[in-house]
Amino acid sequence: MYAGLWLFAWDLADEGVDSVMGWAADSGLTALQIAGSYHAGWFVHPHNPKHRIYMPQDGCIYFHPSMALYEDTILKPQVASVCAEMDWMSIAGDRAERFGLKLVSWTVCLHNTRLGLLHPECTVQNCFGDSYPHALCPANPNVRQYLIALCRDLAMHYPMHAIQLETPGYMGMKHGHHHERDLTVLTPPECALIDLCFCTNCRQQAESQQIDVAYVQATVRKILDDGMSAAPERLAGHPESLLEIVERFPQIGAFMTFRQKVEDSLIQEIKSAISEFGTLLYHFGAPNVEIASAVDVYNGSVYGQKAGVVRSETERWKRIIDERHHLYMGVRLGLNSVRDAGELTEIVAAIRNGGGDGVMFYNYSESPRSALNWIKTSLE
Repeated sequence: MYAGLWLFAWDLADEGVDSVMGWAADSGLTALQIAGSYHAGWFVHPHNPKHRIYMPQDGCIYFHPSMALYEDTILKPQVASVCAEMDWMSIAGDRAERFGLKLVSWTVCLHNTRLGLLHPECTVQNCFGDSYPHALCPANPNVRQYLIALCRDLAMHYPMHAIQLETPGYMGMKHGHHHERDLTVLTPPECALIDLCFCTNCRQQAESQQIDVAYVQATVRKILDDGMSAAPERLAGHPESLLEIVERFPQIGAFMTFRQKVEDSLIQEIKSAISEFGTLLYHFGAPNVEIASAVDVYNGSVYGQKAGVVRSETERWKRIIDERHHLYMGVRLGLNSVRDAGELTEIVAAIRNGGGDGVMFYNYSESPRSALNWIKTSLE
């Protein structure tokens, strides 16, 4: 059974490569899913010997890039300071076989505030023309070229077992970014509408597929304007669900289908860029026939769930994926998610008994040492 652990370059730098990897191997883990690119956050690190509260640099990478691969895009990678002198991804790759561990790059894709602020023209832009700085648009050619180059760089220059994609699709307004506010309290269907991107690239590509984008944008704006004007109430006849919106306005449904095709084609192109190196592709997200040939392993999540729900969720995922694909389920450690070693053991058993092919533990940096030590018991 595959057993992976998410972690970061600073774990290796601050606690020692041999110490972390030796502990991982002794715990029964089979893979380290090290962040190759990551966003920012405000984190508590309970066992780090050099800091306890930490905010990493936003939108940076954690390996040494080959800049020739990024010549065709205006987006350029920035190496995080923790990796400026030491390429921790390379060091981990050199020692992985010694400890019997696979190396996986946990690769955050379109969630990148650093690049979004530098290049707002490359971000998601809602129906009112507002840029979402944390959300790069997957329809933008520069964004696609950057992400494809990033994944190819990792597969080409490091002994990567797999590239694990996080946020390879459109991101929405809600992000937890800098005192996020919504006193209007947008409804779920309104949030879905305000998340639609109408940047130049989305407009042009959708129009080429005979979608009346001007009509879609105007309709979305009217629904949102009506909702905001009447808040906290809503006018009679105001759509109450996304399904109702799609049924009343089929062009909005067509626009959403177009968005899915954009996301699917990006995943296919990433797979094409890394396949010659024998690198697998892990994907967080629902399976569909368009990406079936590109994805090797689907990653699901059962964060904060009890064993009974974990098993039913694992069984549900196994029913909807192709028999050729493996399924690894993510489990969040920490005292708000798992009570003790016995509960974690039940959760891992539920994944196995539900047909799952692997478990992924989240994550080394943020989990209390006690919770990390439950991994060995759960795998045994």
